[in-house]
Amino acid sequence: MSAKIQLSTEELTLVQNAQWLLTKNNIIVKVFELFGDIAHDIRDRLAGKPLPVRPATELLQPAPKISKGENYLGLPYVMLDYPRVFGKDDVFAVRTMFWWGHYFSVTLHLKGQYKARYKTILLHNLPLLAQHDFYLCISKDEWRHEFAGDNYKQLTQMDFPTIEKTWQANEFCKLSAKISLAQWNQSKELLCALYEMIFTSLGH
Repeated sequence: MSAKIQLSTEELTLVQNAQWLLTKNNIIVKVFELFGDIAHDIRDRLAGKPLPVRPATELLQPAPKISKGENYLGLPYVMLDYPRVFGKDDVFAVRTMFWWGHYFSVTLHLKGQYKARYKTILLHNLPLLAQHDFYLCISKDEWRHEFAGDNYKQLTQMDFPTIEKTWQANEFCKLSAKISLAQWNQSKELLCALYEMIFTSLGH
């Protein structure tokens, strides 16, 4: 047999063990349940309870969407998009992502009219976002999600002129924060807090 298709000792152990894959599937189910709870809470807050900013009606019309995949850089992931407006030229979205083996993240994604609408207020509130460990996307690819050094840079490590230059250079703006998977049992509260921080930064 070709060496390319022979299994290592570790691979032989895994291929004979169905339980680890069943456990993985069960974890993904729990992520869906977690994101469903978060979507329900955030939707209620945006629709009724007072927040620093209430999004325009068109931003609240699309229902929350939860999707999954098996291969973001080789690993499973789950995404919650809400609010979510993805147009060719205009984007307003808050995306929560679970990435196997890495972290949870929450990202504000703005493009077109929404980027222009919220630019001034977001730039004003950068110190607030920096205090809560938010990162700014510095790459040209708006669909990359990993916190790699060539994709995201922590706001605390950037000066205002560099941030403003980055904002101007890209058609889009993404501001993201992450939570360790070790904080799973507190993840709902922590992720909802990041949501509220995003809306706080849009509202003053």
